[in-house]
Amino acid sequence: MAYRLNQKKKSILVAVHVLSVASWVGGTLAMLLLAIYLQSGANGEQLLYTMASMEVIDENLLKYPALLTLTTGIMLSVWTQWGLVKHYWVIIKLVLTILTILIGIFFLNRWTAGLGTLIEDMGFVALQNEQFRTTWISVVTTSSFNLLCLAFMTFITYLKPFGKVKKIRK
Repeated sequence: MAYRLNQKKKSILVAVHVLSVASWVGGTLAMLLLAIYLQSGANGEQLLYTMASMEVIDENLLKYPALLTLTTGIMLSVWTQWGLVKHYWVIIKLVLTILTILIGIFFLNRWTAGLGTLIEDMGFVALQNEQFRTTWISVVTTSSFNLLCLAFMTFITYLKPFGKVKKIRK
């Protein structure tokens, strides 16, 4: 028989999961707002401080909460009646969680670092640079997409749509 959480352990794991999701959503929203704020910077120092804030948020409110969300989500799926592949909403959440984490690792992290480098090299003039503008648009668009994914995952957690995965009969 598979391991199942008792109610107290499940409640603790759900609380950790919810706190990690809240941190991840808050970090994603903060990164998006700071990225938008970059365009209204008044001088090079302000741009550098904004980028420094984005790096702190990325390190502390995105990476670790995202990984904790993934880990606790898998644990809750496997150790409760929901299962990891029994319901479509669980599969969708798993895929979107992994997708948003990979987007953060392979794209947003690199783009944000690139913006920081441009600001360090060029100062306030970076705002006029075509590469800066293109990268900035990528950061804002992708951060918005990630935030929408997180919001969608929150809704389907409570609505539990799409039903069960049908078993294939041989």
